[in-house]
Amino acid sequence: MLRAARALRGDALDNARRSLAVIGRSRSDRAELQGSLAAPAVAGDLGALGHDECLALLGTRKVGRMAYVARAGVPQIVPLNYELAGDHVLVRTGPGPLLQAAQRHDHVAFEVDDLEELLHGGWSVVVQGTLTELHATPRDACDPTPWAAGPRRHLLQLETRRVTGRRLVGLDHP
Repeated sequence: MLRAARALRGDALDNARRSLAVIGRSRSDRAELQGSLAAPAVAGDLGALGHDECLALLGTRKVGRMAYVARAGVPQIVPLNYELAGDHVLVRTGPGPLLQAAQRHDHVAFEVDDLEELLHGGWSVVVQGTLTELHATPRDACDPTPWAAGPRRHLLQLETRRVTGRRLVGLDHP
């Protein structure tokens, strides 16, 4: 019995040592990745975008992807047209799970990107915040026009809590 207890204790210590080594490697890798975000210079470098640059890039596009929970345990991502109102994202939708997410004031994410697949570069901006239904278009915004046919009478606003972005330096970068 004592021998079995010592063996179990030895296995537990070995597991703890292996886990500690994995955590150490993960921390080192994470620090290296975070360091490379600061000054992208050559192809393959990934750099963080500032808040204002993220908003400027969002303003250059009309289609993004909204990630939300359609129903308990079922995440959904849908492409849709949008307009930027200050730092908030406006979309139009019809009845369905996206509208229900807004009526629940769910926390959602919205992503827009521009990728250069041949050059292995591009940028991506992610907006996180609370989705709500508006009953009038804000004065400082255009009303988003959906490309998809059908009634989309409900105006939704993503109230921005966090905006992040990254740029990947492509192969043609000087």
